[in-house]
Amino acid sequence: MKRLAQLALLFCTLSCIFVVAGAETASAQTAPGQESASGSTSGAMQPTATEKPAARHYIEFRVGQIGTYGHSYAVYGVEGGKPNYADLHPMGGYAGMAVGHVLPVPANTQWDPGVLSLPIVSRYRRSLGADQYRKLLAAVQAGKASGRYWNAVTHNCNHFIGQLAQAVGLQVPAQFQVSYSFVPALKELNGDGKQGAASSKKRAAPTPQT
Repeated sequence: MKRLAQLALLFCTLSCIFVVAGAETASAQTAPGQESASGSTSGAMQPTATEKPAARHYIEFRVGQIGTYGHSYAVYGVEGGKPNYADLHPMGGYAGMAVGHVLPVPANTQWDPGVLSLPIVSRYRRSLGADQYRKLLAAVQAGKASGRYWNAVTHNCNHFIGQLAQAVGLQVPAQFQVSYSFVPALKELNGDGKQGAASSKKRAAPTPQT
């Protein structure tokens, strides 16, 4: 009888152990996606912060209407942001420009807001990748550092924006032409304008630009 009682006690003990272990296992194995008592979802990934889209950069070459030649300049920056401007022009007004047809004259690369009052005759805009934009910024700084003089034949505003165009991988037409024809020719040369060639031929002249 004593031995039978011991076996009964052992059986009851083992049964209790199995019941408790089973209950713990069942509570730990919550089905994926099933909410626990705390209200959290088991196995669900926590939401991540929304990533900002990459900035879109650009450069736009423009021609402002002024005199016989026109004036070429560049606008660049981030889409939707504050634009930046760059150009090269002779110092000394028309007298300095007249001398600059023969000899180099002092030039200025500091942006003149008055240029924006000139009617825009032509424009050519290109989107840029991040690497292209870095090269553009370096070219702007290099152009300003070397833009100490202006000459109608060897170093004019077309030469300046042509350096920026080359920096971002564009082909550049001959700079010895008026600005009215230079930017349309730039657009046509890079396959972005069917009317560029006609416009260039119509406006082309043997005289340089500002």
